[in-house]
Amino acid sequence: MDKWEKYRIFIGDRADYYIEKFKKFEETGSVLSWNWAAFFFGLLWMLYRKMYLYSAIFIILVLFFIGALVYFNLYNNLVMFGIQLWLYVGFGAFGNYIYYTYVESKVSKIEKETEDPEKLKILLARKGGTDKISPVLFFLIIFILQILSYMPK
Repeated sequence: MDKWEKYRIFIGDRADYYIEKFKKFEETGSVLSWNWAAFFFGLLWMLYRKMYLYSAIFIILVLFFIGALVYFNLYNNLVMFGIQLWLYVGFGAFGNYIYYTYVESKVSKIEKETEDPEKLKILLARKGGTDKISPVLFFLIIFILQILSYMPK
């Protein structure tokens, strides 16, 4: 089983789309590639693709950055709009490459767990794929927090 077949099993849904992008990264050396799902859904897209550690790091960095803006009294609607725009475009432009590095790393780790090709297929499918529950739960938590923030005190 070649690298691309392992990636295909690990990725699951929309594997052909991602494999095509990954091959272009290797052929051209470029890290830019547009992904509409990453553009529109960003963090939720990362959770859907099971990039939990990447998601946690992203959340921590955003919270730290917003905290710094508040601390230095730079927090306003225009600045926040600029940051959001930058994040949307960043996810759209680099999402596929971020996912490529994630897939490459995870498949490499899974390969070290077994030499049996059948067990490898099972592990790749189980540890890869998508997660529909995490993005929904995260969205609901944020939605509830937003509602609670507007309730009278």
